[in-house]
Amino acid sequence: MTLQGAQVVVIGGSSGIGLATAKLARQAGANITIASRSPDKLTQAQRQLGEVRMVPADITNEADVGQIFEGLSRVDHVVVAAGTILNGRIVDNDLATLRRIIDERIWGVTYVVRHAAPKMSQGSMTFTSGGLSSRPRLGTAMLTTALAGVEAMTPALALELAPVRVNTVTPGLIDTPLLNNTYGAERDTIIQNRAAVLPGKRVGTAVEVAQAMLMLMTNEYMTGEVLHIDGGSRFV
Repeated sequence: MTLQGAQVVVIGGSSGIGLATAKLARQAGANITIASRSPDKLTQAQRQLGEVRMVPADITNEADVGQIFEGLSRVDHVVVAAGTILNGRIVDNDLATLRRIIDERIWGVTYVVRHAAPKMSQGSMTFTSGGLSSRPRLGTAMLTTALAGVEAMTPALALELAPVRVNTVTPGLIDTPLLNNTYGAERDTIIQNRAAVLPGKRVGTAVEVAQAMLMLMTNEYMTGEVLHIDGGSRFV
């Protein structure tokens, strides 16, 4: 399958993995819509991407998600790369934060499916999970639950939405602006410590994950899969 002339929607497309995916898809000839909560980041992304459609939207708000797809007569591929990293013990964290995790990862995907699917006759949806889905750490119980939920939804939605294909990419530690936002001054130490134990002695890049996203868009025999792009981190 070629992406030439395809309508590709990237939610969370203003930075990191989403932006890298939008860039590669645009280079392959796709028409791009990017959505993000931050209008400023969307504007910055547009300077890198060129002519793309931009929609300010919060994935936890169904009306916002509906606006992303309104005005598109058809959709060929959807990528969901939105979602912050919110952690904290369940007994200590406030309920609003815990709910936000589920709203972003589970309800956000649900809203996307409900609004994108009616405009799709084929093509693909690709979601994003994370390594915590199978290797939780202290204080990540709710995030682990949400990420694992996305992976569990994937094969079920592949059956439900067929012939539209549904897959999920599960990245390991990837060097994106999200690390700065999440870990601040500890970012470099976290990257160095993780790189030291990985087989390749480095963490991943947004482009490497984006390459996997494009493979899932264009490989018409891939559906219901959870693809790990983690540098072997599950095994060390």
